[in-house]
Amino acid sequence: MNKSCPVVPSQLTSSTLRSSQFQTNIFCLRERDLLIHFAAEISQLQAHGLSREYALLQIFLDAEAAVSSGPLKSMLSLLRSMHVLIILEEDASFLRYGYLSPDNAAGISKKVTILYSELRPHALALVSSFGIPDAFLSPIAFNWIDANSWSPVQPQQGATVSL
Repeated sequence: MNKSCPVVPSQLTSSTLRSSQFQTNIFCLRERDLLIHFAAEISQLQAHGLSREYALLQIFLDAEAAVSSGPLKSMLSLLRSMHVLIILEEDASFLRYGYLSPDNAAGISKKVTILYSELRPHALALVSSFGIPDAFLSPIAFNWIDANSWSPVQPQQGATVSL
């Protein structure tokens, strides 16, 4: 995104289509375009007096409405619910100003935990859908057990461990 905008040649030859530079540039252009359109959508909704959170909720709702029933619609619904409930859980103003009772706030926290467990089996597929290279992801994304295991090597009794 911080590099200059790639240019796609007006005449696409066979060698151009097979060129890794063309292939990289065309995906870069699409990602840049999608991000610009998404930012413009949020800005437009904010210009109409909607908060960022509400604007993002509206985009989720529009995306859900555009998709027929199936796994994608279910995933969008799950992500939308998590988005809203996490904001309700983290923003104390909902509790402070009486929009939520303490019991309701506790119920929201429990529901967020349940939604996390529903999302967990799909987490790697969701991250992969963003096209983030593996090198940028933490080892925990691939093998939680190895990333969080203690080394089986124990210092011998009486040995000192330098820190």
